[in-house]
Amino acid sequence: MIRAAPTGRLAPVNALRHLAGLVRRTLVGFAPGLARPDDGFALGWLDAAEAEAYRGMDPRDRDHACRVARRLLARYPDAEARTVRAALLHDVGKSARPYRVWERVWVHLWTPDRATAERAPEPWRGAWRVHADHAALGAARLRDLGVDDRVVELVARHHEAPAGDEELRRLAAADEAT
Repeated sequence: MIRAAPTGRLAPVNALRHLAGLVRRTLVGFAPGLARPDDGFALGWLDAAEAEAYRGMDPRDRDHACRVARRLLARYPDAEARTVRAALLHDVGKSARPYRVWERVWVHLWTPDRATAERAPEPWRGAWRVHADHAALGAARLRDLGVDDRVVELVARHHEAPAGDEELRRLAAADEAT
C-alpha cells in the first residue's frame, strides 16, 4: 500500500522505492528462481518452532521476509528481537495454500474487496482469500506451534500501524517499504 506524505502527495523517494519493490516482487513472482532468501540470517534469529514455520514458507516469501527484517534493522538498530522474528514470519500465513505462479502475481497486482472475491470462481477465490487473510492464518499457525504471544500478535496485525504500538508501527513501515 502506498501511503501519502503529510502534504497529501507521495514523497518522491518513497514512491520510487515502493515502485521498485513492486516491480521486483512481480518479477520474483513470475520467476521464483530469482528469490534469494538469506536463510542463514533468518534462522539465526528464530527458535525451533519459528524456524519450522519459516522453512515451510515459499522461497519468495522467505526472500521478502529477510528483506523486511533487514530493512527493520537498518531503520531501527534498537529493534526488539521479537520484532525481527515477527518480520521474518509476517507472511507465514501465505503458506496455507500453495500459489501457482500466475495466481501469486495476479493477487499481488490486484485483490478485490471481500464480497467480489467471495463470488469469484476457484482458484481465484482461494488465492484471494489466503492473500486477504494471511495475517490471521499466520498468527493461528504460529499460535499452534507455541510461538511467543507478542510475535503472534505482531504477525496478526502487521498491516496496521496504530499509534502507541511502536513495535507494530516499525514492522508495518519496514514491510510497506520492502
